[in-house]
Amino acid sequence: MRHIDRNRFSTAVAEFGWDAIKQAQIDAMNGMTIEQKKEYIRNHPEWNQLQPIMLGLSHNKCWYSEAPIGNGDLEVDHFRPKSRAKEKVDYTDSKSDSITHKPNGYWWLAYEWSNYRLSGALANKRRRDRLGDCEEVHGKGDYFPLDCSDVGRVANDEENVACEIPVLLDPLNEEDVSLLTFDANGEVLSAGENDYEHNRVLQSIFYYHLDLEQLNKQRLMAWKDCEREILEIKDLIDNAPDERARRLAVGSCLKRLSDYVRNPDRPFTSVAKSCVMVYAELEGFIWLKRFVNRVLV
Repeated sequence: MRHIDRNRFSTAVAEFGWDAIKQAQIDAMNGMTIEQKKEYIRNHPEWNQLQPIMLGLSHNKCWYSEAPIGNGDLEVDHFRPKSRAKEKVDYTDSKSDSITHKPNGYWWLAYEWSNYRLSGALANKRRRDRLGDCEEVHGKGDYFPLDCSDVGRVANDEENVACEIPVLLDPLNEEDVSLLTFDANGEVLSAGENDYEHNRVLQSIFYYHLDLEQLNKQRLMAWKDCEREILEIKDLIDNAPDERARRLAVGSCLKRLSDYVRNPDRPFTSVAKSCVMVYAELEGFIWLKRFVNRVLV
């Protein structure tokens, strides 16, 4: 998952003139019934005008999976679904029923820029993993699970949604993004510290289809590339003839490694960060721990 700066997003859509476009849609729907408004929204996907801005913010990556977005494989997802919102009774059971908690969805947020997330179709659409040995259907679709176990509740139509506690991790929330990590096989894992955070991660993996085998393969390649760089750097450092040469090697090589974790044009930089963090804890990689403290913390 790639963190997107909300302030940069807000500034970009304001400069684009989105407020006027949004107001035009609101004015056009004035006096319509809910069903008429939903039909109007289906036929007026003005949010697609913001795709270039959203692509620029993520350097052509899906906000949910951090995978490069290919030709035509691009959608503006409504984080809170615009037509209907539901969730699985038990997301771990492929045969579990779904319950609908917003039959009309969040139609009043259809033209709110803050409800938009850029998604590859594989994360946004409901489908089976065609490469994996699995018949289960994953993907976000109209799903939007909420935590209503304590103070949270489902918002009424046209109400401020601050009363809701979403379960799904949000790319606009940096803390949410930090709850994901990866292993040497390219598989996504929870970095949460308690059962509540683990549950949020696992549901996000399910609904965003982050465990798609296609993504696992791509993330594995990203891990291997970063791992190869780390081991080459270690070899240079271990075989340096003296301390001066070792220092020069460290300085030069860590600049290369920085590209793996900080270059916004690279896909799966979060995977590279996980790789670096794992190796930094191993014996013989004290120099990498200093890199983590300086660059990643």
